[in-house]
Amino acid sequence: MNNLEQKMEKFEKTMSLLIETGLNWEIKKEQFTHPTGLITDHYGIFRYDHGSDTPTSCLGSVKGRYTELSNFDLADTIITATDSLNITTNRGGQLQDGRKVYLQAELPDEYVGKSDVKRWVTVLNSHDGSSSISFGSTNTVVICQNTFHSAHKEGSKFRHTASSKERIDQAILDFRQTIQADQKLFKTFHMMADRRPDEHVVKMVIDSMFGKDITKSSADEISTRRKNQIKQFADAYDIERQLEGDTVWGLFNAVTRYTNHMASTTDRDQYLMTGTGSQINGRSYDTILSWLQENTQYNDLILK
Repeated sequence: MNNLEQKMEKFEKTMSLLIETGLNWEIKKEQFTHPTGLITDHYGIFRYDHGSDTPTSCLGSVKGRYTELSNFDLADTIITATDSLNITTNRGGQLQDGRKVYLQAELPDEYVGKSDVKRWVTVLNSHDGSSSISFGSTNTVVICQNTFHSAHKEGSKFRHTASSKERIDQAILDFRQTIQADQKLFKTFHMMADRRPDEHVVKMVIDSMFGKDITKSSADEISTRRKNQIKQFADAYDIERQLEGDTVWGLFNAVTRYTNHMASTTDRDQYLMTGTGSQINGRSYDTILSWLQENTQYNDLILK
């Protein structure tokens, strides 16, 4: 295959991914003007759907120095990086009507407790100027479709302004770091599946979800709405104990069952990846992690 054929194949692969994920649209940075005609130093990031000369929406406001990264360039970079690592970018989507977009590369399934777990590395990009490109681990427990997204806390150096080669090199590094973080995450999950929770960790998780020391509050001090939420979590915990047994893994899955299937929200993906659901899941995971570190030889086992 000659160089031109390789480029055409890569282009077709990138376009196919954009079409399949609903990301086949463009963005343009255009300067705002005052009704009087005065030029401002603010620009809008406008979305243009395929084949349209009229913007669909304004995704955000940025300063002149901001450099946008198109969905095509993001997909082209991520496909090149994952191809070199022998993994496949095969999923994606948008949050908040395109203010944020994401692509996902599939990792091999893992078996934890009594369940198969599907795994992805998620790359999240903001078109509204609110954050830089980030990498994270996303996993879904097959039996109950509970999804947990864990941000890559080390932080990416993936910059919109980088050259194509710099973006690819950094993406490869970020994928490798995220895969290592994901392996550590699953070692923690396996520890959860091997241990029974005590009353203390259950109460700490409930407090992390619904408010500090809420388990120490009297019934009169808790609102009806909060009582209903705690009841929903208790129902989720009963279900997960039947599925996973009386384990810390079952406790954590009760949290993700609550956020995935019971909490009220209008945009489930956004809620779980960047919104309140993500925050609840993250606080609960950190709480359980802290309990494991205090009550087990966590560091020795994780670093083996």
